[in-house]
Amino acid sequence: MISMIKGEVVQVCGSDITVMVSGVGYLVHVPAGVDLDIALGDQVTLHTHLIAREDALNLYGFTDPRQKEIFSLLLSVSGVGPKTAMSIISGMEPNRFLDEVVCENIGYLCSLPGIGKKSAQRIVLELKERIVKKYSTMGTKRHRDGAEDAVAALMALGYAESQARRAVGSVKAESVEDIIRGALKELIR
Repeated sequence: MISMIKGEVVQVCGSDITVMVSGVGYLVHVPAGVDLDIALGDQVTLHTHLIAREDALNLYGFTDPRQKEIFSLLLSVSGVGPKTAMSIISGMEPNRFLDEVVCENIGYLCSLPGIGKKSAQRIVLELKERIVKKYSTMGTKRHRDGAEDAVAALMALGYAESQARRAVGSVKAESVEDIIRGALKELIR
């Protein structure tokens, strides 16, 4: 298993990069958006996940080790393959994703690229307990409190609780203020 590579970026093509390590060029699939941070000639360290198939060896790389862990978790969910997992990782912040799965926030999960309602429910069903066991829930409590504060604020503005929860669930933000701002934009549409 190739768990990490460090070398010079010699080619960037969309969400694929080639990293030269001791004279060998490794083609690495990276989440969309990472290519904005990586330029030719950069020295990079990528946490990698190798998937061996009958007809190919595919190497997936992540600048954040938490992204690699989430990628591995997503691959364990029935119906989620590497392409979908990379799409999901491209559209989320790792700690927020873990928090939302534990909180069973289907609205947030459905807002990620490549996930519908059934896939979101399957992810919650198959990953929630594993995430709770593996990771501290300190961040989960902090985010849940922020989301609850945002729902309370929207209800104080006259929105129904169901509307407020749905709007808050569709927002990707960390601070209570940003959650409220995003939820209001959602409600105004």
